[in-house]
Amino acid sequence: MEEFEPTQSTPAHAPGGFAPSGGPPRDLSGVRVPMLIAGIFNCIVALSWFSTCFLFFLGIPLLVLGIFEIITFTKLGGSRAEQDANRGKAKTFAILDICSILLFNLPSMVCGIIQLANQKQFDR
Repeated sequence: MEEFEPTQSTPAHAPGGFAPSGGPPRDLSGVRVPMLIAGIFNCIVALSWFSTCFLFFLGIPLLVLGIFEIITFTKLGGSRAEQDANRGKAKTFAILDICSILLFNLPSMVCGIIQLANQKQFDR
């Protein structure tokens, strides 16, 4: 029998089962939890805007932002490489949450400020 020799197509893993570039996931609860809360509030406020007759179109960006935040919340729970890939999205969504005060969404603005204050969790 021939011995198996790893090639470039098989990933080399570091001791402990983690890929060298990945590593164990970080605890990003200071970013993830406010992102989930902001996503839920964005969806709720969007539904309230949809109930108006003339200003229903103001709810569309909030609904889209809320859905994207909930999706990014789940992705930030993955590996370190996936967390690094979504770092820019998390910061962008935090800034958009702060801007949502223009559509009378105060809880989302507060969550956006908390997310920006906890961005240093990505550096650990």
